[in-house]
Amino acid sequence: MIHDSKTTKGASVDSDLEEVSRQMAALREDMAKLAQSVTGIAGRRGSGMAADLAEGFGEARNYAVKTGRSAEARLEGTVAAHPLLVIGLAVGAGLLIGALSRR
Repeated sequence: MIHDSKTTKGASVDSDLEEVSRQMAALREDMAKLAQSVTGIAGRRGSGMAADLAEGFGEARNYAVKTGRSAEARLEGTVAAHPLLVIGLAVGAGLLIGALSRR
């Protein structure tokens, strides 16, 4: 009878090990599916973020171009309105740069 008990325990341990092995295989498969899903989600979010960044850079470029053109137009208007003042400022800046470069 003792021999039968050991055989039953051995069979029980073997079946438990097989069950654990099956569960581990299922867990590995589930983890692989999860990793694949996360990779897909990250890829979609990454491409969306790249599009948003590209759009933002485009808007920033357009703003800089528009602002630069506006500043250029204002500068031209000021030079046209006050040519002697602008010439005086240019002469003063030239003298200042000349004096600093001699030192």
